[in-house]
Amino acid sequence: MNRQTLMFAVLFIVALACWRVLDRKPDELAGPKKEHFQPDFVVHDVVTRQYDKQGRLTERLTSRYAEYFRAIEMANLQQPELTLYNESGVPEWRVKAKEGVWNANDSAVLRNEVHADGLLPDSFVKTLDTEYMELDLTNQDVRSNKQVLVVGPSFQTQGVGLRGNLNTRYFELLEQSHAIYFNEKR
Repeated sequence: MNRQTLMFAVLFIVALACWRVLDRKPDELAGPKKEHFQPDFVVHDVVTRQYDKQGRLTERLTSRYAEYFRAIEMANLQQPELTLYNESGVPEWRVKAKEGVWNANDSAVLRNEVHADGLLPDSFVKTLDTEYMELDLTNQDVRSNKQVLVVGPSFQTQGVGLRGNLNTRYFELLEQSHAIYFNEKR
């Protein structure tokens, strides 16, 4: 083998190696990696209660089935039902859904047939229905971007999107809202 043939063979092998190395797709182009978390524990028919510093019951959560994921600090719930109590310990709101996600930062996302009942006799809002609701359990803010139906003792209103607070009983429909008012004193 002469020198020129040897150099050509080495150059060919180096070019082939470079082509193989550079032809590989980078990991970020392959798409995001999906992580499949396994629940740390699973519970059936769970009941949890939360109390304030004075020992008064503030909320009660029940669920038919729950999966808790410690790594992401959240729980998936099936048929969650949350009861919120006022400062006197009287149940004020009950919120139900078919599915829910509870996060460690005291927030929740409820999906599929979300229904809230105002439990006090003088409650301005008796029921609230939607398909999706976000709850901030610390300050009791609620949000939704879906169709919402709110019914009170003397009105019925519906629209798309909701912003409100369960404590102050303030609710605002954001778009396409219309209302029907009942006048029973005729």
